[in-house]
Amino acid sequence: MKCIKKPSVASAYENLVELIIKEGKDMITEDNQRCRELLNVAIEITNPKLKTISPKYPFGRKAIESYTNQLLYGYKDESDFVYNYFERIREYPSYDRKVKNDQIKYVIEKLNSNSTSRRAVVSLWNPFIDQDVKDVPCLQHIGFQKREKNLHMSVLFRSNDILLAFHSNALGLIKLGEYVAEKTNSTLKTYTHFIYNAHIYIDRDIDYIKTYFSECLKYIE
Repeated sequence: MKCIKKPSVASAYENLVELIIKEGKDMITEDNQRCRELLNVAIEITNPKLKTISPKYPFGRKAIESYTNQLLYGYKDESDFVYNYFERIREYPSYDRKVKNDQIKYVIEKLNSNSTSRRAVVSLWNPFIDQDVKDVPCLQHIGFQKREKNLHMSVLFRSNDILLAFHSNALGLIKLGEYVAEKTNSTLKTYTHFIYNAHIYIDRDIDYIKTYFSECLKYIE
């Protein structure tokens, strides 16, 4: 298991990309693409207020803003992402599959009624859908723990494209955490990002690697 502790998403991103390229192992995905992967990675961001964007992130600010808008508001545009996390988080179907459940509303109400609750969680996997389709959410779980005036946020990804997605994922989710913190009279103190499979598509994204992480090319065959 790899553990990274950095003050900002930008610094964690650069560290993690280099770590995967240098120490990761190659595998072939279900879609027959070569990935270099690390299994079981934990990244703790100790100062979520630092929202600088790494100059090494290929997609830049526009992609981060698009992801954040979709996550918070369900906003769609021509550069929208594949998965509609807003629906899974804010409009998750109930048992009768008619009434939609706003899980963030539940989290806020739970923490406001019992600040030390360990049940302030959000689930995104839907077995009625995800067991039978090809494209399934990478983000699986979000958890919040409030201690005094501090809010600690943790997320779990089953799979995470580090080179092209992690930066947007983390900053967008931090924005969601800050919203919960505001509604629960707290401050987002830490953001922890767990990944089952952290990877980079070596062949597909080789041009990005050459442009932004040329110092790592010597580790790629």
